[in-house]
Amino acid sequence: MISNQRERILGGVMIAVSRNGYGRTRVEDVIALAGVSRRTFYDHFANKHEAFMAAYDFVVEQLRVGVAGAYATGGTWASKVRRGLAAFLNLLAGEPELAHVCIVEVVAAGPDALERRMAAMADFRQFLTPPTPEHPPVIVSAVTAETVVGGVYEVIYSRVVTHRTEELPGLLPALLYSVLLPFAGPEIAGAEYRHAAAAAAARTAQPAPTPF
Repeated sequence: MISNQRERILGGVMIAVSRNGYGRTRVEDVIALAGVSRRTFYDHFANKHEAFMAAYDFVVEQLRVGVAGAYATGGTWASKVRRGLAAFLNLLAGEPELAHVCIVEVVAAGPDALERRMAAMADFRQFLTPPTPEHPPVIVSAVTAETVVGGVYEVIYSRVVTHRTEELPGLLPALLYSVLLPFAGPEIAGAEYRHAAAAAAARTAQPAPTPF
């Protein structure tokens, strides 16, 4: 029951914040959406901010697990990045409220939230660190992965903040090319771009199922 109540509160936080914005969200909004009492809320969290940070951590962990699982199924490092990035975009597109909390509203939640966001971005950079023997001719600076992750974040932010989260999966080929280019070079980045674009075109071309 305790776990269930906590999860309901976290769900209420995500819905309330995605609808109202962090600043305008009240504890009353959260408990109404979560279907719990005020006392139950305060049994779990000291205030709105603490609940928001818990919701943010929950979202980031779900994304990390999803990306790591997809990443692990790839063969080459480039294909791992393709699969992990595709999973990230699909997860965000499938959960617009989650995306809004994780990508947009965390910016408005204060200095500690920004620190948590920086830590999350640093954690995701591990997926963009190629094994040295695989692409030895490519030399990159220590801040390349930070730049790449920051650029991807800004592109995603622009869609989420304007309520175009459903467009995210379609960005995979272009984002993938941008991510791979500084690490793997144009040949490998181009090959992965074509692979992702062809897969997207094949999905679009699939006929709709015949209704019974």
